[in-house]
Amino acid sequence: MNESEFIALSEFILENIYEILEENDKDSQLDVEYNDGILEIEIIDQDKKYVINRNSGNKKIWLSSPFTGADYFAYNYEQKKWFNDNNIELGDKLFNELKFNKINIK
Repeated sequence: MNESEFIALSEFILENIYEILEENDKDSQLDVEYNDGILEIEIIDQDKKYVINRNSGNKKIWLSSPFTGADYFAYNYEQKKWFNDNNIELGDKLFNELKFNKINIK
């Protein structure tokens, strides 16, 4: 994967996650900001923050979770999704953690 393809694919997923969170955070439990490849998600009442950003050096997306620590996700061309070494998809991991911590996101 070349640099421009990596940026396009990572921007797509990060913007998609941002939009899902913004549209579905009905109770205003989150403060979500996205800028230049960096997505920050703060759980307001818990004072916990996720940081998700692209890592151009290894062409992976890095997720820093306040609950499970750091993780990296590589793009799978066949499935057209980002997976970590344990074959867990980026969105699934994030949204499952949020639900586990009582954040009402689809």
